[in-house]
Amino acid sequence: MQEKRYQVFISSTYQDLQEERRAVQDVVISMGDFPVQMESFPAADEDQFEFIKSLINTCDYYVLIIAGRYGTLDDDNLSYTHKEFRYAAEQGVPILVMLHGEPGKIPADKLESSDEGKERLKAFIAEAENKRLRKTWVDLGDLKLAVHEALTYAKATKPRIGWVRGDSIASFDALEELNEVRKENQKFRESLGGLAAEITLPALPTAEDQVILNLIPCTLNDGSENKKGSSARIKGTWISFFPLFHSNLIVSSNDWNGDDVFYIDEADSCISIGSAIAGELAAIDTSGAFKISRSSLKRLIAYYTEAGLMVPGNSGLTPFTEAAEKIARRHLISGALSTFTLLEGNISVTPLPDDEIPF
Repeated sequence: MQEKRYQVFISSTYQDLQEERRAVQDVVISMGDFPVQMESFPAADEDQFEFIKSLINTCDYYVLIIAGRYGTLDDDNLSYTHKEFRYAAEQGVPILVMLHGEPGKIPADKLESSDEGKERLKAFIAEAENKRLRKTWVDLGDLKLAVHEALTYAKATKPRIGWVRGDSIASFDALEELNEVRKENQKFRESLGGLAAEITLPALPTAEDQVILNLIPCTLNDGSENKKGSSARIKGTWISFFPLFHSNLIVSSNDWNGDDVFYIDEADSCISIGSAIAGELAAIDTSGAFKISRSSLKRLIAYYTEAGLMVPGNSGLTPFTEAAEKIARRHLISGALSTFTLLEGNISVTPLPDDEIPF
């Protein structure tokens, strides 16, 4: 399936939140998406707000940062930020509200000076956070984490059109056609009382069946040492990989409006799991020097989900079921070692010169 990219509109008052806007922009880019904000565009000849609306119309998500200012008023006595927010809401664009959590820590020169301005800001906040995704922040680190979690959750629960590479459109169209055929087949099945033929699913491998993984070299530069792993191809049973998979999968959890959700950090998990597997095959420090591919990670997740060791979706505090936790505990109690076979390559770590810049 093609990987979508999304356009994210960043909205806030400007003078007081320039660093925060850059921080949110960096998060959006790091997630592979496209930030859209007014400072990225030259002045438009047309009415400024009409230009802003045209940008919002092209965006998939809208991030609203609110701190201590309401903003400059337009002729209708609404700030431009407030007008942007209302227009995005009217267009049905999912709005992610990032609200400063400790107004008392905001410098005085970044606060509304008049009572009227403070009241306008208070009313705006009440309107913005009503029945919407809302996260609080105090510093740039909080803000970055909040935006990352909010966008991840919004993509999972409020999918949007997004963008795909031009060379993937043909396959995307084919999938859309196949999905339409599936829908029609479902209609016939319901009308004929289930006479339509069921599609046979591939059999799930047993826990003792073999699977092959490639270990990919990584370069580690943590300030104290530079090192790089080697390449290797290994084989083991599905269940033999599980204890290391379980203990090295990088997962974070959050509470959205009373619903617990978890997120898997695929990039860090690939490195953590790959390095742990390599460490089982060689008596050396392999941390950070190996990884598995994302496709291998997703394959393992798919198997363990089908096998009942992981939960589908991302609801809850952990991706693992009670059965999975029990298997992991039994492995620790028994002290059983994972058994893998090295098919190709070797497990080694090479120190790098301090002045060599890894790419």
